[in-house]
Amino acid sequence: MTQQEIMALAMSGATTIVAAMATDAWETVRDRVSTLLHRRGPEPRAAIEARLESSAELVSRGRDADRAREMVRGQWQLELEEFLAAHPEAVEELQEQLDSMRAALPEAQQQWVQNNTANGHGVVTALQHGTQHVYYMDSPGPRTGTGTGTGTEERTG
Repeated sequence: MTQQEIMALAMSGATTIVAAMATDAWETVRDRVSTLLHRRGPEPRAAIEARLESSAELVSRGRDADRAREMVRGQWQLELEEFLAAHPEAVEELQEQLDSMRAALPEAQQQWVQNNTANGHGVVTALQHGTQHVYYMDSPGPRTGTGTGTGTEERTG
């Protein structure tokens, strides 16, 4: 698994964990995450659960809930990246757990946020659901919004 794939799976996992906080699915998600991390490492399960609960508390009491969720999501993304780097054999198990945890979320919580950033003359092409049509210019210079528009791409996901 490449570093980019590890980062993507870790982000998906962290997003799922944070989405479950303050829902009826939280106990199930907390238990599954702590069990998985405990089985693969030396940290006691109670300590992992305590860190998860601390994160959930921060999100629930935060004055700026979106900022708190983003901070906690980043923390758990790093945690899962380190876990997957140390235990690449756990990738499939983590993916199965995430699929199961997402199914346990209330429908209103099954909303995902995707942030994409391009700097300089970079271009971001991203797709979360549906079909995306991309039109771009084949130009070696800065992208100014003019050009022939000779390149096209279609993605479905």
